[in-house]
Amino acid sequence: MSGEEEDLQRIFFLECEELLANAEQSVETLKNAASDAAINALFRAVHSIKGGAGAFGMDRLAKFAHAFESFMDLLRKGKAALDAAAVDLLFDGVDMLRLLVDESQNGTPAPAERYATAFAALRAAAGLEDEPAAETAADFDPMAAFADSAPAAAEPAAATSTYRIRFAPGPNFIKAGLDPLRIFAALKAMGSLSAEIDASALPAFANLDPEVCHYRWNLTLETAAPFADIDEVREMIDDLAQFEIEAPAAAPEPETLPPDETAAPAATAAASKPAPATAPAPAAEAKRDKPVATVRVDVPKLERLGNMVGELIITQAFLARQAAALDAETYRPLFRALDDMSQHIRDLADAATAIRAQPLKVVFSRFGAIVRDLEKNTGKRVRLEVEGEATEIDKTVVERLSEPLTHLIRNSIDHGIESPEKREAAGKDPVGRLRLRAEQRGSQVVIELADDGAGVNRERVLAKAIERGLVAQGAALSDEEIDELIFLPGFSTADTVTSVSGRGVGMDAVRATIGEMSGRVALSSRPGKGTVFSLYLPLSLAVLDAMAMLVGRQNYLVPIGDIVESLRPAEAAIVRLDRGRAMLAWRGAMLRILSLGEEFGVAGAIDDPTHCILVVVRAAQGEMLALQVDDLIGQEPVVVKSLEKNFRKVPGISGATILGDGRPALILDPQSLGSASARRRRLETVAEPTEA
Repeated sequence: MSGEEEDLQRIFFLECEELLANAEQSVETLKNAASDAAINALFRAVHSIKGGAGAFGMDRLAKFAHAFESFMDLLRKGKAALDAAAVDLLFDGVDMLRLLVDESQNGTPAPAERYATAFAALRAAAGLEDEPAAETAADFDPMAAFADSAPAAAEPAAATSTYRIRFAPGPNFIKAGLDPLRIFAALKAMGSLSAEIDASALPAFANLDPEVCHYRWNLTLETAAPFADIDEVREMIDDLAQFEIEAPAAAPEPETLPPDETAAPAATAAASKPAPATAPAPAAEAKRDKPVATVRVDVPKLERLGNMVGELIITQAFLARQAAALDAETYRPLFRALDDMSQHIRDLADAATAIRAQPLKVVFSRFGAIVRDLEKNTGKRVRLEVEGEATEIDKTVVERLSEPLTHLIRNSIDHGIESPEKREAAGKDPVGRLRLRAEQRGSQVVIELADDGAGVNRERVLAKAIERGLVAQGAALSDEEIDELIFLPGFSTADTVTSVSGRGVGMDAVRATIGEMSGRVALSSRPGKGTVFSLYLPLSLAVLDAMAMLVGRQNYLVPIGDIVESLRPAEAAIVRLDRGRAMLAWRGAMLRILSLGEEFGVAGAIDDPTHCILVVVRAAQGEMLALQVDDLIGQEPVVVKSLEKNFRKVPGISGATILGDGRPALILDPQSLGSASARRRRLETVAEPTEA
């Protein structure tokens, strides 16, 4: 295979990811209610996959997509019912398409029995008697759906109507593999078609784009076909071209429309057509005329861009540190240039982060199929609700999120949501609710998976932990500590191993995977009400806004998004405890003071909190924690480097960086720092001998 063919295949597989995501979302829509738009979107996705598979000789994928497309064509024409069985068939079809794409891309064979069953079911539903041959590149017709669905030419004796159509391909029309000639062929099959070309939008030769159709057409169609057949052509290309159908006219002669003229008013069209006016709304028209241009870039190139931006940030910080020793009045132009450079680098870093960002829809769209499989395996009924799927996060995080979220969903359905009988007995809806929600909060993206099940049975969890030797007999643990046991390696409350759970593998892997992405996992649960898993993930794994702090002669950093407030406390605000420990009275609450000098054994750190600065940060489970530091250096963007990859995992530390003066500094993770410190203090208390 030539290098060009390899590039084309790679692009095809990238497009398959997007097409499959759209297909899964369309089927989810159809599960709730019939929708012509969703049916057409699903049809287009399957048709595009079929065409690419045929072009590259991927026979199994092409054959399956052909059967899928044939069944979709019956649904579009109303010749097959969109009932529960049909929806299940669509779900199975999309799942199998994903497996076959993976087979073609990575050589991982799709399960033979599952393929045979799904293929036979689709062929039977589509009424295909003989197994179709694989479609080749020469056979592929991107507009075949129109020719297949268009009726035969109208008989001369039939009553005809005349439609004027304004057809203007959008910028992405040809890029999507479509051809204006196919539109004309589909319309001509309905009757008599005449066309006048409009070249007013044709640019100068130097500005021509060979992948953009700059022509527009004014068409006149005389046909006995129903309006629905013409509108079907419009629906298939509605997001790729402007296709305005004007009310039937009395005269068949075409009349050139001005380039900027829109379709007839809605009132006139509604009075003379068998369907509502089809001229697009101004907002939709503008959206089609001005789509966002995209370009595909290899990930290594993005990695290189991110690394270069990181080096610029380090260099900029170094220059700022060196310039601080100069007189601001004498070197005013230099300081002004440094300020401008700092802003430009910040804008460049934001742009680099945005380039790497991907919507979570890519991951979320897959979970509908997982929930359906779990419903079949467990006998439970679950309604999945997805919110915030447009939230964007670093591409590396998106690629690694699928596995931990799958584990959490399996855990919620198997251990959290009760059976329909138990839910009805408890006065609940027999259909369990599973809500997957994402939102951006500052420099973090928070993903929540909430169920309305029975919640964590803490007595059972503790008993199982004691039984397996994970906790000492008679240990008194708080609710939060019991919840933490769920994440221990090998822990499971299941009595038997099933295809869903019971091996004690999953929750510890979730925490480990999220931790590797500089994130954290939190759990909150109410007995009888449900459980919420919260994943806190950084927007970017490369650049972070942080506050630099001094402890002794050591530098530490805390992400700006985790800081609530910094203050120098008065003596009255400090509540001193035994063994040199203290609490901070802050806004009506008592906060634990954590001395970083004591925590990390830093020599020369100030001991008295009234002579220090306290930085209030958000810790685990919504707790606030006061970090005791000697001084604040200032806010600066830093380049995050993994400490675990280059050294080992250190509790309370999420990474490391190089400051502007060339010295290394550790980046703190307040969530794990607070939890680790609390556990250590409890162990110290237990280890102390009791007085006689």
